[in-house]
Amino acid sequence: MKHPLSAHLRRLLPAIYALNLAVPALNLAVSALALAVPALSISTPALAEAPATTATATTATAIPAETVALAAAITRTDSIPGAYEIVHWPEEGLLFVASVPSFENAGLGYIHVLDASDLRPIRQIQLKRRPFALALDRSTGRLYAGHTMDGTMSVIDARGGQLLAEIQLGQPLPDGGVERSRMILPDTARGLALVTSPSEPGLVWVVDLPTGKILHRIGGGLWPAGLALDEQSGNFFASGGGISEISVIDPRAGKVISTISTGDTVEEGAAASQHFFVNLAADQSGRRLFAADANTGAVYVFDIATGRQLARVDTGPGTLDLVYSAARDEIWVTWRGVTGRDPNGEGGLTVIDAASYSVRSKIPLPVHPNSLELSEDGQTLFVTVKTPHEDSHPSFRPGALDSVIRLDLSRLPKMQP
Repeated sequence: MKHPLSAHLRRLLPAIYALNLAVPALNLAVSALALAVPALSISTPALAEAPATTATATTATAIPAETVALAAAITRTDSIPGAYEIVHWPEEGLLFVASVPSFENAGLGYIHVLDASDLRPIRQIQLKRRPFALALDRSTGRLYAGHTMDGTMSVIDARGGQLLAEIQLGQPLPDGGVERSRMILPDTARGLALVTSPSEPGLVWVVDLPTGKILHRIGGGLWPAGLALDEQSGNFFASGGGISEISVIDPRAGKVISTISTGDTVEEGAAASQHFFVNLAADQSGRRLFAADANTGAVYVFDIATGRQLARVDTGPGTLDLVYSAARDEIWVTWRGVTGRDPNGEGGLTVIDAASYSVRSKIPLPVHPNSLELSEDGQTLFVTVKTPHEDSHPSFRPGALDSVIRLDLSRLPKMQP
């Protein structure tokens, strides 16, 4: 018996688990400079009758000013095997990157610790389980790593790298597998965290952070994957597919208290689902919720108080992660550029004006941009970018490493949408 996931869900597993998500090589559109090299005239008895030839000089193509300006805003490192989620610790100036070099059953996992200012490597934390999700409690200095394939969450001392505890969330399945996990989102003010399991039907765990105890196990919904916190009420939003794509969860009571729906899906079941809201972001002061839809390649905007849909903005095929910058009133969105119809595409970043919901610019970041992390001041964006896994992709290169990119948003040029 296979893991109880529909065929439709299996096709979305890269987006759900951030497994085959997000690739290197920032395309700076730099044209090669053709150098004119005069041919050497060689005279030998054997070649005396051969006519001399001279290379034709060519003109170097100028690098676009927009490309040069974009490069000035970017710092990158192409050094992470199997990069997934990232978290920033501003007080310590650190950036943590989840790394899964291999999908072998016994494969190890790593957390790479980088200097957040210039992405220099500081150290590695080796784990016996493969980490895909990351979350940080800055008040306690504890780093939480989500091991999707094992349904487990590790607790790590973020300063020293020591493993403190492992919390088993997923229970065994009849086929010998285990309930898988995806995203971790802490509410450090209340000492709680929610963890999603994008299964069918779905599952969300509520964890007490000080003790590591599982407080609630909330079932229901289709593929719950993304999470966002309403800091005002302490409620969480969990998103996926189905008739009601977003559930509003009271973590203290351990139950769904309301739902938000586009109204586009009218029948139960995976085959009928029109959307898959893989990730969420919240505008706390503006009381808005943003949802990245992997199915339609768009971002949906909802009013938190009423659940009313405010806008839909097309972003790009394979839309995956998003963050909201209150300082800039912008939504930043990654899209992988890959669909079932076009498995050889390349992705980028879409920048949305959160006031008008118009697309300000699109920035190519080949091959597959994945996870996002925004600095606390909203002016620095960190992105993991993944290389293709399939050797049929035109950009596939054996041994290629994934990238981490640091974008200084204050220095970005205006790009064409």
